[in-house]
Amino acid sequence: MKLRTVFFLTIGCFATLVMSMTCAVAGDPPAKLPAVGDLVAACKKAKAEFRPLAEADVERAKSALSAALDRLDARLAQADGNGNDWQKYLKLAELRDDLRHGKAPAPTALNPFNSGYDGLELVWFVDVQKTLQNYLSTAYAAKNPQAFRTYFEEKLDKLTASLERYVSKPTTEDAAVISESLSSLEDAHQLPALVETIQHYYVQPNVLGQMSAEVIAAGIIESVDDTQSIRDCILGTDLHGTAHTVGQTSVALQPDPDHGLLDTLFFGTTRSSNVGYNGPVTIYSNATTRLAACKRLWIDETGLSVYPGVSSAVTEAQICDIQSNKGRRLVERIGWKRAGQQQSEAEQIASRHAEARLNERVDRQAADPLERANRAYVDKFYRPFTERKLFPQMLRFSTTPGAIALTGLQAGGGKLAAPAAPPAAVEGADMSLRLHESAVNNLAFDALAGRTVYEEKVQAAVTDALGHLPEKMKGDEDGKPWAITLAPRQPISVTFADDAWKITIRGVRFVKGPDVYPGMNISAAYKIEKSAQGFKAVRQGDIQVFPPDFVPGKQIDAHRQVVRTLLQKRFAKIFEPEIPGEGFQLAGRWKAAGKLMPIQVVCRDGWLTIAWKRAVVPSKVAAVNGAPSRK
Repeated sequence: MKLRTVFFLTIGCFATLVMSMTCAVAGDPPAKLPAVGDLVAACKKAKAEFRPLAEADVERAKSALSAALDRLDARLAQADGNGNDWQKYLKLAELRDDLRHGKAPAPTALNPFNSGYDGLELVWFVDVQKTLQNYLSTAYAAKNPQAFRTYFEEKLDKLTASLERYVSKPTTEDAAVISESLSSLEDAHQLPALVETIQHYYVQPNVLGQMSAEVIAAGIIESVDDTQSIRDCILGTDLHGTAHTVGQTSVALQPDPDHGLLDTLFFGTTRSSNVGYNGPVTIYSNATTRLAACKRLWIDETGLSVYPGVSSAVTEAQICDIQSNKGRRLVERIGWKRAGQQQSEAEQIASRHAEARLNERVDRQAADPLERANRAYVDKFYRPFTERKLFPQMLRFSTTPGAIALTGLQAGGGKLAAPAAPPAAVEGADMSLRLHESAVNNLAFDALAGRTVYEEKVQAAVTDALGHLPEKMKGDEDGKPWAITLAPRQPISVTFADDAWKITIRGVRFVKGPDVYPGMNISAAYKIEKSAQGFKAVRQGDIQVFPPDFVPGKQIDAHRQVVRTLLQKRFAKIFEPEIPGEGFQLAGRWKAAGKLMPIQVVCRDGWLTIAWKRAVVPSKVAAVNGAPSRK
């Protein structure tokens, strides 16, 4: 479904989680919360609460920097020769030396951390960069209290003005200003109660997804009909036989508020014909074993976990004949008598052995696919996002008998998230996603602010996400690669409103081949419309490309006009006139769910809501919550 491409970073995270089967919102709220309408007044009064920073604040910042340097040193020690290169490039020895001698590092010590080189986005480097910035700022503020007070008042004025507008009508621009102001106040150790109160109201979960039990079951349920040889030893009898097992797997979702929790169940019957050897006799028998097995799977933000399989078996055996190896009837009569006496015990032992074999089989068959699914989640989402401090502040799964749901909060570094509760879930949907624009904007800021994005790396990421490189993402005909250095503030932003969405990319520098061009903002706006196949996003007008400081009516100089034309041509390929939403199929065994078609696509009040339903319900036997039924 092409509509997903626009939001592949965010939606891809959700798809990886649910198809493989990504914190506190703001801590405990203050004891007395002002009403939302009183927040602006609280901001205006807060200037009186200014707290000058003292030497104790500087020492705390210094300790935090030292701890971050220790973590970075430990990580670089694992990087062989490359670690030494990073030590030299970042001048970590000089930084350590300054701290030991009580000397504040020069502001230029931040420059290598802000250079944008690959690798510097990893958490160990980011922690040093942030704690170094905080240490320098705190030391300066402690020595220059009047300048610090002026800075504090300016930030508080910006916060008050933006919050006044945001309370009545939330916008992406005001959310960015409020987030920056709150982050600055936190870094400056000012107004913790006010910061916490604003976050309490405006940092709500901004990603919600849901998948129905029927879709989950489609990739798990199957009919079992197999034959295999068995060998066993029961009460001294060496048994050889052929077992035919017929049964059905099913799925039961177990209610849980904090995990995705499901049981895969198997119910079946094994019938076997056996030949047993016990001393002087050969025993011919048939057996019927009723089988039941359960393997529990649970999902949380760290991945997939499983419990060992648990099974139950009841065996009923029928002895067909006992023959003496030497044709002695007395031996046969003794064998029949002993067999009758031991039959109940033998059936119990056979049942326990059948349970052990079934447990081993369930665990063995589940091991590889579960390991692959968990590895894909960890390698593609959990580890890279955690290492780059991009992992959601909250990612919680929950289960009802009818669905597994996830609730996420993407709002690191004091950013705002959803300002209110999400729209209601779509009734009857097999899969749904409710995404607030803040989730995309916050993730884009943390991942891309001030960074240089290279064409070949974007192509590699898209290929990895989609399994192929779409034609529109391929390079230009001239063969010259491009690169964009994104703005340090709102590098990429989206808005969802009035059944339309808009995306803006803010670049401060563009490179194509050997040529360097000044920054431009690129925007594309789309309207959601119904189509014969479902829904489509129709672009409203041409791609808009203008300098960040553009004033309508003012002439654009020739050099900027060149890059403007290049970017319009390039991004017109990416943001096509129409982006169809024609449905899609899940991968692997979940293809059995059939095609999922969009039944609702809505952009309203900052939320994008997409709901899908299976177009054709598969004819295979489905078994959900342990109750087989034919759909």
